[in-house]
Amino acid sequence: MNKKTVFISLAGLLGIIFIMFFSLKIFQIVYFNEKYYKVPNLKSYTVKEVTEALKNSELSIKEAGEEFSDLPIGEIFLQEPEANSVVKKGRTIKVWVSKGKALVQVPNLVGMNYLDAKVIAEQKGLIIDKVITVKAQGEYNEVLATDPNTNTLMTRGEKISFLVNGAEQVVEVKMPDIIGISFDNALEILTKNSLIVGNVEFTSIPEVQKNVIIKSSVKSGEKIPAGSAVDLTINN
Repeated sequence: MNKKTVFISLAGLLGIIFIMFFSLKIFQIVYFNEKYYKVPNLKSYTVKEVTEALKNSELSIKEAGEEFSDLPIGEIFLQEPEANSVVKKGRTIKVWVSKGKALVQVPNLVGMNYLDAKVIAEQKGLIIDKVITVKAQGEYNEVLATDPNTNTLMTRGEKISFLVNGAEQVVEVKMPDIIGISFDNALEILTKNSLIVGNVEFTSIPEVQKNVIIKSSVKSGEKIPAGSAVDLTINN
């Protein structure tokens, strides 16, 4: 192959590359209406700031709505098309503005069963943190307190802790009237009512029959937890 042939082949190859390059440019000019742009990142800016920045641009923006997000109030948190997308001139970019983090008010969960309270808290977007159990009067698994307290404003995703009654349900009984009856009968009545005898003291009142109950530490008719001890004073 002589030099002339090599030169012609090389020139032809360069010509093909040249034609392909300019064909692509012509296609871009026609398809993109002579200009196309890369969409900038508008997130974390306000609509006012973006409008000012794009006033000499072929792009425009339109506020499409407001939603809660992790960004501060008034800042753009979502845009369409996304940043770095290639668009034609005159394209309108839709933006959504942040209303700030979604706040929820801690509902009144005190007195509820913990399992029900847990469901409600999670529906509010709160995360269950510590669950502390104590023995107290009331229903088993009853919520005694929350941290933060009822009506506190919290951000979705924050943690809430519970203080829960871990004791089995406390059954209350009514104190029977045992004044004036013998100790043996009083003991039988207390036992039937799920009560026990506590401290026993003796006193002497001549005009009162011996071995009868003249005083108890719990008044007749008063409600007390089953299993409680009742102190007695017996006439001797």
